[in-house]
Amino acid sequence: MNYTFPQDMVTRKQWICWRMELSKDGKDSKVPYSPVTGKKASTTNPKDWSAFDLAASAKEQYQYNGLGFVFVKDGGLVGVDIDHCRGKNTGELNDTAMAILERFPSYTEISPSETGLHIFYKGEMPAKGNKNTKTGVEMYAHSRYFTMTGNKLPGTPEYISDDSGALAWIHDSFIKNKKSGNSKKNLKNEKYIPLTDDEILDKASSAENHEDFNNLWDGNWQGSYPSQSEADLALCCKLAFWSGKNKEQMDRLFRKSALYRSKWDKVHHSSGATYGEETLNKAVDATEAVYNPGGAIPIFEHDGHYYRSKAEKVYPITNFVLKPVEMIVAEDETQLTADLVTVRGETYRLTFMSSDFANKQKFKNTLNKRTIALSYTGSDGDLELLKAYISELDWPTKTGVKAMGIYRHNGSVVFVTTDVAVDASGKAVSDIIQLEKYHSIESLIHNAAPLTKDHLQELGEHIMSYNEPAKTVPILAWMAGCFVKTHLREKSVKFPHLMLIGEAGSGKSNTLERIILPVFSRSKILAAGQTTAFTLMKDAASSNTIPMALDEFKPSKTDKYRLDALLNHFRNSYDVQEGIRGRADQSIVSYELLAPLVVAGEEAADEAAIRERSIELLFSKKDLKTGEHRMTFGWLCANTELLSGLGRSLL
Repeated sequence: MNYTFPQDMVTRKQWICWRMELSKDGKDSKVPYSPVTGKKASTTNPKDWSAFDLAASAKEQYQYNGLGFVFVKDGGLVGVDIDHCRGKNTGELNDTAMAILERFPSYTEISPSETGLHIFYKGEMPAKGNKNTKTGVEMYAHSRYFTMTGNKLPGTPEYISDDSGALAWIHDSFIKNKKSGNSKKNLKNEKYIPLTDDEILDKASSAENHEDFNNLWDGNWQGSYPSQSEADLALCCKLAFWSGKNKEQMDRLFRKSALYRSKWDKVHHSSGATYGEETLNKAVDATEAVYNPGGAIPIFEHDGHYYRSKAEKVYPITNFVLKPVEMIVAEDETQLTADLVTVRGETYRLTFMSSDFANKQKFKNTLNKRTIALSYTGSDGDLELLKAYISELDWPTKTGVKAMGIYRHNGSVVFVTTDVAVDASGKAVSDIIQLEKYHSIESLIHNAAPLTKDHLQELGEHIMSYNEPAKTVPILAWMAGCFVKTHLREKSVKFPHLMLIGEAGSGKSNTLERIILPVFSRSKILAAGQTTAFTLMKDAASSNTIPMALDEFKPSKTDKYRLDALLNHFRNSYDVQEGIRGRADQSIVSYELLAPLVVAGEEAADEAAIRERSIELLFSKKDLKTGEHRMTFGWLCANTELLSGLGRSLL
């Protein structure tokens, strides 16, 4: 097939292929594939992308459904995606697409479904927000790809236009979140459908939180409020909600309540305002949302709750509101951290994965992991609406990775942990982080001080002589190799395991604990005979640089079930295969086995395939007989900060 894409795109090595596949929920999904490896592609890993010619050739050779173009940060190209804007049979465009193209024409393709458009501009994307589900407009500048059809929309240019205000206008007009941080401002201007006095009293006294209203209406404020003035304001706030902040109606209703007293009509302000007028004004200012059964927003925040408005019914679905802290977006899942503030003013910081919103039971389980103070009382359908509402809040966003370790990010090589990311100079990088869910292997290597020239020379004299060179040299080489393992993998070079084998008391475990692990600023060692397949997979998937360590490997004394799990892991992790684990709900979780592996034990694995995948070093008690070895080893044990400094310098 002959394509006529703009040269601004054809000359870039940002091309992939895609294939239509069924997702887990049975829906069609455009899955990206690498023209280089033939495996599923990442939109954040350039090694999965190729030049245009290679991608086009791979599409034809391997029968992919189409080509894709990946946007990269600071790449100077921005894509605008408009869903459901074109009649498939008529070709007619909706008002949104017409407005954009008439004002800022640029190279535009018809999407594979023939119902959407992809528009390309040269420029930079506005900082916050890239999607609006109501208008169907999305905007991307990095970490995403567009399916490319070559089916140019008739009447649009064959070139990509420079941004001459287009992106800012499109973003402001069709994408920008009109809500404030807690999505209330637009509710202030929501058109209100008025209720009669009797309807207000009927709805307020029968709502799910009716006890608060009824107690105030009947004058039973003692024990709940420090004074009647606070109770007066609380009742007026509730009347403001139900009346649409109609002060005349609020005043009329308040006078019918048991809280009404002569003070209501007394002048209480130098302006001449009465106590009642002052209280009504405060209530109106304090009330963000109003009841509106005919409104377009089915979820809203009021009085410390999220409410669901459904036909003529309104009911609370939470006893908290959510304040965004950060959103971390990874390839196939998203992590949300937020402060949940209860109606009592208590604040709980929780972290959610996107899968926690799959159904109300998962959501409630997440809420109640550490407290019983958080409550969700809505249905699964209500949760879907709440999820959409929460997604449109103002979230500070970062890129997420699963494994701690080394990554290419925005043109630099960075080291990423769950707490911080740093570049080669040690400078903090704020927009990438490890997902908390995958935090298993721990290391503080980024906090260690790099070695000075003198310290390196001093350490070198000792680290080469604590054992015979036949062991110290391979161990040093393997440790250094851990820091380039990700780069080797990009070149399809596999990385061997390190096996320390020898009799009890031969120094293998001490070498692991006192020499190797301090270089990586970690101390945790797993007992090989007590691990499970899940533990092995979880640790191996949590790091691509810092090694996982196993001790007490004794195949002859390990039960067959655990031994099979260990040997399978040794084989699979060498090939960087995925570990698979089933869940109780019949879903499947996969773990990419990335971490380097060091094993200490009294016996070697019998299987030749595993020994071929390893650097196997044999330890003996004879190695420890010389006084020089023992003295040097003692010096290293007393100077762990220099070993950590070596690791930081290698990093």
